[in-house]
Amino acid sequence: MINLDIIGKKIVEKRRQKGMTQDELAAALYVTRQAVSKWEMGKSLPSVEVLQAMTTLFDVSIDYILDGSDLKDDDYATMFMQYPRESVIYRFLMSEHLNEHIKNVFYLLSTKERKQIIDRVLSGYLDLDTHALWPYLSIAERRYLLGNMLSKEMDNDIVLIYEMLTEEERQMINSDYLIKYTHISKKNRKGEK
Repeated sequence: MINLDIIGKKIVEKRRQKGMTQDELAAALYVTRQAVSKWEMGKSLPSVEVLQAMTTLFDVSIDYILDGSDLKDDDYATMFMQYPRESVIYRFLMSEHLNEHIKNVFYLLSTKERKQIIDRVLSGYLDLDTHALWPYLSIAERRYLLGNMLSKEMDNDIVLIYEMLTEEERQMINSDYLIKYTHISKKNRKGEK
């Protein structure tokens, strides 16, 4: 059952979080201030079109507005169904839990979007561990990432994923690097004891 009081409270909450007045919200949704006031007091319900516009404006789901429930932070499959792609991807990129959330979002991305994330990792603009990303890459993406890591001498990152490399991927690494890897690996093992 729809509870107009809950809907009203959610609209007030999100409007205030945005720092908007009732007049500003009304202008953004192309309605009157009186309509906004009625929603917030629990006296009426916004139309479906206005609810949809609110989800975009407030970056919430319709469920959140209607019954107070919200999506879990890592439910990217549902987010992609309810929000614009750019908004969901931005939400992921700004997440404090990139390494944990990668498994829930990477398979939902297009080839182009996946490459953009890989490029951000390589450039250092995205604080996502290659170790967390590696298992979700296609063969071509793995080669691309490994090749770039080698050319940029990202030794520490290569050490982190070395055990996950296939024999073919390990052959991409030259013998000089293997000597360096063995040395770094032994040094890390000594530091662990």
